[in-house]
Amino acid sequence: MDGGMDIGDDFVGDGSNFIGIVPTFITPNNLTRFHLYEKLELAGETGVHRFRCLLKDTTSIPESTLIRMLSSWECVYIHKQEVGDYEQYLKDNLHIILANDSIAMETRSLLFTDLCSDVILGVLKANFGFPRLESKTLASLKGLVSKAIGFISNIDSLKGLVTLIGHDYETHTHSIKVGWLMAIFVKANPHLFAVSGRTELEKLVVEATVMGFLHDIGKAKIPSSVLNKKGRLNNLEYVAIQAHTAYSVSLLFDSDFPKYVMEGILYHHENEDGSGYPCRLKYDEIPLFAKICHIADVFDALTSERPYKASKTPYEALAIMTGKNPNLEILHQMEQEVWEGGAAPVSVVVRNEKNPDIRRLKHESRLNKEAEKRVEARMKLRDNGMAHCFDPELLKQFVLTLNRSESFDFSTLI
Repeated sequence: MDGGMDIGDDFVGDGSNFIGIVPTFITPNNLTRFHLYEKLELAGETGVHRFRCLLKDTTSIPESTLIRMLSSWECVYIHKQEVGDYEQYLKDNLHIILANDSIAMETRSLLFTDLCSDVILGVLKANFGFPRLESKTLASLKGLVSKAIGFISNIDSLKGLVTLIGHDYETHTHSIKVGWLMAIFVKANPHLFAVSGRTELEKLVVEATVMGFLHDIGKAKIPSSVLNKKGRLNNLEYVAIQAHTAYSVSLLFDSDFPKYVMEGILYHHENEDGSGYPCRLKYDEIPLFAKICHIADVFDALTSERPYKASKTPYEALAIMTGKNPNLEILHQMEQEVWEGGAAPVSVVVRNEKNPDIRRLKHESRLNKEAEKRVEARMKLRDNGMAHCFDPELLKQFVLTLNRSESFDFSTLI
């Protein structure tokens, strides 16, 4: 049994106390911080393996040899007792790992996503009953972003981000992709912002990225029955979830984020024509970073898999976002109904029923069915074109920015 084993010993067992890690994440000067193991098959044994400790003494091995050895292994293992040390190592050295071009872009992207997911998931799970976001959590997230900013703000990192596009929509992964898209956009378009010098621009990129990461944390305050609903939201649920932008700001109220970050989070669902929420702002009333966050938010939402709809390709998503809606007046009317009452104004009555309770139940049933139809119709109408939601120049610049990557071709949309 490995319960009494000393870390560094060889071990024979089912391997339940070992986890696999990527060898090239480890730099030679950090080999003394972990005990690395290789997994060996045992002849005639089913479900039992030998875990042999590697590199017990690295002091006599040249660094070039250690690097070659690490790159030659596809997978190595660490004992669960050292997982905490390993995770701290990853956070401390994230900037070095992400800058290592010998590691596949997808592998580096998944590492960054996993580390940030842990923090954001912790925020979502811990803050349903709390009025504020803990400062140490914010510091941890800022630290990760600061170490990764050179990687995720580079246009080439879209090759890594594109591997995450099209997956199931989950609040934490969605938030990471929105923050990542904002990092790329801000870094690629410094002329849009009043910054002077590289240092000021990098600070802006970090803050914009954190904004994207946290833009939906207010969903921690939304009942799970609404947030995790497998189908489309009805009108009342749609109204309830609109409160998440205000909840997000309330959780960050005591933070030291600048005003533009807080405004960006609060207003990232405002539409250019005034049909958005929470304040129905329009045009220049909407802060610049709220507009950028809105574009990134909708782009990822459309390209994510939902229980009630298939994901769009990036091209299809941008075609919808840049398209003019031929049924805009009807769509606005439906949105107005949601704003005013939360349910569709239907005047169906059930006649020839003597029992008033049955008549009332049938009336409510028809109201609900009619409301569901109108929700479905509203969603379909929206997918006919969303250009009215966005600043046209910013949206054009967003398309141009993505088009600079080899991963996309939006030339026909430009």
